[in-house]
Amino acid sequence: MVPEKNAHLSRSERGEGPTSSLSEALAGTTWREETGRFALAGFAEGPRVEDLALLGRAPSQIVREEEGTTLLVAEDALEAVIERHPDARIERDLVWIRFSMAMDWELVGFLAHVTTALAEAGVPVGCVCAFDRDHLFVAEAHLERAARVLDGLFVAQEDRR
Repeated sequence: MVPEKNAHLSRSERGEGPTSSLSEALAGTTWREETGRFALAGFAEGPRVEDLALLGRAPSQIVREEEGTTLLVAEDALEAVIERHPDARIERDLVWIRFSMAMDWELVGFLAHVTTALAEAGVPVGCVCAFDRDHLFVAEAHLERAARVLDGLFVAQEDRR
């Protein structure tokens, strides 16, 4: 059997998809802020069609649980959400942080590593998991401290701010 060329490289390094290596993810990931500010809206009822339409504008997320619905959307869309759901609980002035590297679902420990460092610095975070990568959101009031922590863990993309 002939060894495969570049077999010593990880899948991601060979351009074969997301990494499943924590060391590779930690060494190769960059981070940046998504443009704009975001808000969480939590309400008891199910989402309306207009709420679902907000998902067409990236980044955004919806979670439907037994206890209610949570939307994470651009802050400039929030007033219409509040009109539809006047009893919604709201968190404003959130910064969406995006990690660059695509990660396999079998990768263990990435968020634990990041959130432990942020917790040690006293930065509260929310996590958003997409199919290919993880994201965080932090209150703008904690952004400077979060940025220092993340800059210590990863290379920051120059265009993140």
